[in-house]
Amino acid sequence: MLRYTYISILFFAFTAVCAQKAEEWQPTKGFTIGVNLVEPFTAIFNNERSGASFLSRVSFKNDIYFFGEVGFENISFKKERYNYDSNGSFFKIGAEKDMLKKKDAGKNDNLLIGLKYGYAFQEQGVSNLFITNGYWDDYYGRFRTYTVNSHWLELSFGPRMEMFKNFFVGWGFHIRATFYRNNPDIVDPYIIPGYGNGINKINGAFSFNVEYLIPWRGM
Repeated sequence: MLRYTYISILFFAFTAVCAQKAEEWQPTKGFTIGVNLVEPFTAIFNNERSGASFLSRVSFKNDIYFFGEVGFENISFKKERYNYDSNGSFFKIGAEKDMLKKKDAGKNDNLLIGLKYGYAFQEQGVSNLFITNGYWDDYYGRFRTYTVNSHWLELSFGPRMEMFKNFFVGWGFHIRATFYRNNPDIVDPYIIPGYGNGINKINGAFSFNVEYLIPWRGM
């Protein structure tokens, strides 16, 4: 009987130590450097578009991250009645919260929800514009190149997993709502860099990121 009591005490002591270690586990803090792979893959299947974006997450607390992203997106195509060209860049800043509360020791996986502000600057123009008219003469002309500035808010949600030490892969779903754009009465942008369809007030999007974590010194 005494032997079984002794074994039970050891078992519960071991369980308590393991639980304490799990509670004491803290995710690795630092900042990441990463890239969103959606734009390069899009360019493979759509030669009218090209672009890239780079991102970073900075640890603030165990479950809070500052987020930043910069990128560019260009589009050029020819239609039967007009040609369209746009070149632009964008940035996003915001914060994300990790909703994954319980983590296994040694794991830095996340389930992130975030709110971001986005801004895009682009130059666009329409050339070789041809409009037929059954009564008056047909019109042939162009819209001069001009700048468009767009602002939006973005809600994001998705997982991020540490595949290898300090190397992360993650994907996310994004809902973007534009709230201001200048020059709205000329031509709607075909694509707003970092935002998507320029006609829509609300856009949905998907991202697929790879990131490398650089820990803070001493951690």
